[in-house]
Amino acid sequence: MICRDRASGYAEGGRLGAPDAIQVADRFHLLQNLTHAVDRVVRAHRACLKDRPEAEAVAQPRPSTEGEQGRRAEMTRQRHAEIHALHTTGVGTTAISRALNLDGKTVRRYLRAATADDLLTGTVPRAKDLDEHTTHLASRWEQGCTNAVTLATELRECGYRGSARTVRRLLQTWRDGTIKPTAVAPVAPKPREVTGWIIRPAGERTEREQADLARILQRCDSLRTVDRLVSDFAGMLRQRQGQHLDTWITQANQSGVAQLAGFAAGLVKDDDAARNGLTLPYSSGAVEGNACRLKALKRQMYGRANFDLLRLRVVLAE
Repeated sequence: MICRDRASGYAEGGRLGAPDAIQVADRFHLLQNLTHAVDRVVRAHRACLKDRPEAEAVAQPRPSTEGEQGRRAEMTRQRHAEIHALHTTGVGTTAISRALNLDGKTVRRYLRAATADDLLTGTVPRAKDLDEHTTHLASRWEQGCTNAVTLATELRECGYRGSARTVRRLLQTWRDGTIKPTAVAPVAPKPREVTGWIIRPAGERTEREQADLARILQRCDSLRTVDRLVSDFAGMLRQRQGQHLDTWITQANQSGVAQLAGFAAGLVKDDDAARNGLTLPYSSGAVEGNACRLKALKRQMYGRANFDLLRLRVVLAE
C-alpha cells in the first residue's frame, strides 16, 4: 500500500518500484488541490466579493490596462494551444521548451492547466492597512476632527499598524475634494478568506462568515455552484464515499466552471489512486501534520538558535 500526494513523479515511481502495490492519493492533498482550484475561481470573480460597486469605494483612480491585458490574454491562449498541441503528438517537455524558446517550468505550468482560463486569473492587490478603518475616519471627520496625528493615534488603539503620513494623505484627498469622505465602501473580504469559508464545513464558520458568504453566493452563480460542488466533494472525502466520484466528476464538467473541470480532469488521470483515497482508510495526514509542526518550529527560531536548541525543541515539543 502506497499513500502519496498527487505529483506524477510519485505515481510513476510507485508503478516502477512496486507495480503490485495499491496506490492511495492522500486526502490532505486531494483537498489541497481542490482548494487551489477554488481559490482561482474566487479570484476570477473577485468583483462579486464587494457589497457595493467598486466605483463607490475609497480609492485613487487607476489607469486603464484593458488593452494590455487583452493582448496578454490572447498570447496566453495561443501559447497554451501550441504547448498542448505539441504535447498531444508526443513531444516531451524539453523539446517543447527548445522549440518555443520557453523555460521548462513555464511549459510544465501550461501543461498542468486544463484550459487557458486557468492561467488568466489576475492577482488581487493587497488591502491597505487603512482600508478597514476608513469608516471610523469618515465618522470622526464629520464630527470635526481633522488632525491626522490625533486620528492615527486613535486608529492604533483599534489595531491600525500604519503611519500617520498615510492617514494624512487620505485626509488631504478629502480636503481638496478628490474623494468624498462619505463615499466609504465596506472592505471586501480577501479572496483567500472567501476560499477558506467555502472549503470549511458550515459548522466551522462563524455567524458573520456565514452571513458574508451567503451574500456573496447570492450575487454570483459561479461561486454558488462552486460552493455546492465543494460541499459534495468534502462530504464524499470525509465520509469516504468514493463510489460517488464519477457522478461528482460529471457534475464538475457540466458546471461551466473551468477551474473545477480542470481539477476533475486531474482526478480522471489519477483515477485509481484518487478513488482509493476517497474510499480506503489510509492517509498520510499524520506525516503532513508533523511536517507542518517541524516547519513552524524552524520558522519560529530561524536565525535565533543553533542546531542543538532546534533539535531539543523538535524532540521535546508536544
